[in-house]
Amino acid sequence: MNTLGLAAALAWPIPMFAALFFVLRDRTLKFRPLWAVACFIGVGAFWMEQASGRWGFIPLAINLIPGTQPGFHRSTIPGGAFLVMLALWLRARRRAQATPAA
Repeated sequence: MNTLGLAAALAWPIPMFAALFFVLRDRTLKFRPLWAVACFIGVGAFWMEQASGRWGFIPLAINLIPGTQPGFHRSTIPGGAFLVMLALWLRARRRAQATPAA
């Protein structure tokens, strides 16, 4: 169970940094600093105590890069990153449909 908590704690930043990469790469995006901050908004909070294996979920938590606490694994659902990537994907799709095929 401890391995699962550690995997969750290490996995949640991956989509956040991937979304940040796509935001920084798109030079035509308006309000890029706000989009970059939105990449790091997490929704909900999973926690697990390492010593006892107790775990829990707080559904109404909104985190901007949750902090760490000794003896606990913490993770969050990267909702902001998912929304940013969805918005960028829809934007690219709309642009592809607007340009005529050669």
